[in-house]
Amino acid sequence: MVTRRRASTSRPRGEEVIREVLAAAGERPAQTASQSAKIKYASRFADAMAQRLATDLDAALPGTEATAARRARSEKGNKQLDINFSTPALGLAVGISFKSVHIREQGAGYTHNLKRNEEELRIEASGYHRRQPYAVMIGVLFLPFDSCEATKPRSRYSSFGSWVRHLRPYTGRTGPQDDPDRFERIFIALYDPQGTDIRFFDVALPPPRLGPPPLTDDAPSRAITYEELLQEIHREFLKRNRLDFSWSDGETDPLGEEDTGPVS
Repeated sequence: MVTRRRASTSRPRGEEVIREVLAAAGERPAQTASQSAKIKYASRFADAMAQRLATDLDAALPGTEATAARRARSEKGNKQLDINFSTPALGLAVGISFKSVHIREQGAGYTHNLKRNEEELRIEASGYHRRQPYAVMIGVLFLPFDSCEATKPRSRYSSFGSWVRHLRPYTGRTGPQDDPDRFERIFIALYDPQGTDIRFFDVALPPPRLGPPPLTDDAPSRAITYEELLQEIHREFLKRNRLDFSWSDGETDPLGEEDTGPVS
């Protein structure tokens, strides 16, 4: 069933979003919980996050949907996307896919599902891009903040760092001529299980070996806020679907639009 919610009129705050999502996901499984319990938790978390993100994207991309149904057409039939923005003119314009590792595994940090999640992302990107090569595909992997500290035995970097290293080859698709199994952007969403914060790190940036990425505005390789993530997704859509003409004074005009204003 497609979930449509009225776009929020207030400025979204990451801590409010993650508290809302964690409340909807319910009790967090213990490390010793069954795999089934962990999968169900991840599904509830993803559903709640997709509904909220679709709501907040709707202001810039009207009609954005969060759906568990297989509605978007890929090369091999309908596939599931966590978030789908489509139009009659463009087809699938923006697709967002979620992956997650919520529970630390003893002796393995948060990297025990690294290969499986990477393969699933590549299959999804390839399936959509082969059928709809102009679609903008965004991947988001959710990890707790302590993944920035957790390491495997004898590892020189954190689980977070391992994920950045592993996913980087599959991001940075700039146009329909590029490899279809790459995403336009991939972010790692670092969140506090207590609901105090959520930040998003672009895997194209250099991460620290240990510890979280910087959160301050003046840091070059920082994790961005939830509001900035919304802006980055919209920016990727515009880059793919709108060409601008640049003037020497730094201003830009959409190509194809004639100037009808007075000469200054």
